[in-house]
Amino acid sequence: MSVKGNKTAFTRARGIDQLWASETGAAEDIVSARIDPTGFGWRFDRGIEPWYDYSGATLGIGMSSPYLTTMMDSMFVWTKQQTGQVYHFFEQGGELYYLWGNNNVGSGVNFWKHRVTIDTGRNIPKLGEAGTQYIPFANRLLIINGNDKPILFYGEEKWREFGFLLPTPEVEVLDITPQYFDAGTSQYDDNLLAGTARPSFGPASSLGLGDDQLDDFSAYYYKMTYITDTGSESPLGKPTSLEWTITDNAQADRRFGVFLNEIPVGKQGVVARRIYRTKNQRLSTSANSRDQVYYLVRQINENGSTEMVDVVPDTALVNQAPDLTASSVISSQYIVGESWNGRLWLAGGAPHPTRIIYSDVGLPEQFGTFSYFDVGNTSGGHITQLFSYYNSLLVFREDAIDIIREGPTGLTISQLTPNVGTVAANTIQLVPGIGVVFLTRDGFYAVNGGLDGGSAVAVTKISKELQKEMEGINPSALSSACAVYSKKEREYWCHYTRKGIQTNSRGAVLHSDTGDWSLRHVTSDLERNWLFTAMAVDPRGNIILGTKPTWLTALGAPGGNPDANGSQGYLVGPQVWSGSRTWGVKLTSSVAAQEVSFTGTDVTLPQNIWESSWYDFGDGSVKHRVFNVSAEIIAYGDNPLELEWGYDYDSTWYSAGTQKQSKPEIVYTTKEDPVFGPANTAVTKVPFTVGTSPLKGTRVIYIRWDVNTGLVDNFRFRIKRTGSPFQLLNYNINFDTREQLPLNQRTRITKGQPQ
Repeated sequence: MSVKGNKTAFTRARGIDQLWASETGAAEDIVSARIDPTGFGWRFDRGIEPWYDYSGATLGIGMSSPYLTTMMDSMFVWTKQQTGQVYHFFEQGGELYYLWGNNNVGSGVNFWKHRVTIDTGRNIPKLGEAGTQYIPFANRLLIINGNDKPILFYGEEKWREFGFLLPTPEVEVLDITPQYFDAGTSQYDDNLLAGTARPSFGPASSLGLGDDQLDDFSAYYYKMTYITDTGSESPLGKPTSLEWTITDNAQADRRFGVFLNEIPVGKQGVVARRIYRTKNQRLSTSANSRDQVYYLVRQINENGSTEMVDVVPDTALVNQAPDLTASSVISSQYIVGESWNGRLWLAGGAPHPTRIIYSDVGLPEQFGTFSYFDVGNTSGGHITQLFSYYNSLLVFREDAIDIIREGPTGLTISQLTPNVGTVAANTIQLVPGIGVVFLTRDGFYAVNGGLDGGSAVAVTKISKELQKEMEGINPSALSSACAVYSKKEREYWCHYTRKGIQTNSRGAVLHSDTGDWSLRHVTSDLERNWLFTAMAVDPRGNIILGTKPTWLTALGAPGGNPDANGSQGYLVGPQVWSGSRTWGVKLTSSVAAQEVSFTGTDVTLPQNIWESSWYDFGDGSVKHRVFNVSAEIIAYGDNPLELEWGYDYDSTWYSAGTQKQSKPEIVYTTKEDPVFGPANTAVTKVPFTVGTSPLKGTRVIYIRWDVNTGLVDNFRFRIKRTGSPFQLLNYNINFDTREQLPLNQRTRITKGQPQ
């Protein structure tokens, strides 16, 4: 079928393009939007709501801090493998804790019922520090920050210190007294009282240690190790030795047992201890233990007993002890880590800024002495993050990226790029279809490619359209920036610090379906409502925002206290990016006796804006007159939209008025699209009531705003709305071109100039 007639050409409302010569349909700014799930159109329908709501809570004065007053230093949502258990980790005011969920109970007794504190007195990140890192490994979670002791979290209120941070202690062995074997005679009573009893074995026994002939000398060395519940074995401890000589015919033909006393007990997580011993060292009393071969005597499969008797003969020793380099003590000051290739990788930190260590396969706490790479001999600066990417491990540095692979000859490392790096460790995220995205000093980059089959790994810049925005980032606060990728929203959101402040207040969003960019910020003095200092994503893809609370006194001055009458708090605690029609809840505190109670008030949504780039009409050499702007949108009922316009790079905005999101022919009639909420007495339509009113199908409508610019060179407009959703698809600018060339500028001729 063919349709004849004229059709007005609409331009697709594109993403942000801040280049001077931007593409047609591009935007200069897009505030708080998301791409429609179909991949077409900008939908402005998002707000935030509290992850847990303090409204109605009554707390003791001492209970309100740090949860209501300090900013969120880190957040992470972890799903334990094979259990479905979900843990929400938060770090505030030096306290690391997790919550099982929001019980929404407003009483001082039960409010924190599901809070479990893991650690207190922790390091609070300074400006320029990436802070705490959360590294899943199988069904455990490693938590490190380079300052506090690393924590291995199991779930269900169980955690412990990670790794072997101190050398394995030595075992104590009691001396052998050969003459004591005949303890029944009085001449040996003193030995009995001194506790020197040892079992002795005759020539027919297969048990016992030592040579059994007159003047025979025997010497043994012992070491021990710990075995943790991860299967990892600690480094061999220091050697302990003992020796004896057969000096009497009465002692001949006898061997002895060795008593191990005060066997060290390991830390939490140790499930076994292994005792290693040499075979008889007869050569001299000065035999060097470093040259001896140790064998496993016994594995003690518990972590409580402290005594053991060794009666195992040399002939029964078969299994050799691990090499001295098989396991080593590690530093607690590594700042980043990753799980890749069946190993745990740790890197960075003040004592070892260019070193990467890796564990044995399947043994996350066992790091060989020579199991490391050091990139200090190549340019690129300190290591800032590790990130697994398909069959590679990316090593991010300040000014370079290295890549580790598993090859036929083992693990290898090489430099991927010597020119691009990042200190924004918490912005590195895998975005489907785009690659590993991260923020640098001059914009966003992506690592892509790298699958087997000939594809090469490449690093490309993906934010040239955000050049003006990137110029406003505070470079000294890049390490504090944070980012997440949400499979629900299908977007990568990075929140960072602008120049002039020290807290993340602006966000750039990459929409993976289209590759377009948008921004999330506020242009007014309400910047306090955008202070997001940490971010996380739950298993469903919901974005959780960690905040920096702002408390104001009754007079509006900053620095208020929630324990004082009349204080008001904004964005207290974590928030959830959602379809809420509000921007969180403002808390108002009041004090009675020793308790603080809170009431909540919804905060109005910030303005939603789609602002066009400067439009030169395709020919900047002549003048143009704009008559009107038309928009193709998805109707959301009785929600007016305002259009403002400007011309010739002037900062002034002129209003073209508001238009309802409804078909013009039915505005102010009973056929107008219904909306949620109470009746609007200004119109004759009936409001939509859930459960009783019929829903109308989604419709595409066209709205026109008339403007009269006069003759101009350039034109821009923006559509904005506060508190109600709208969705912009396309737009059209109706203009006329006048063949009027730009005026020639008269040049003042001064003496001495050529004429």
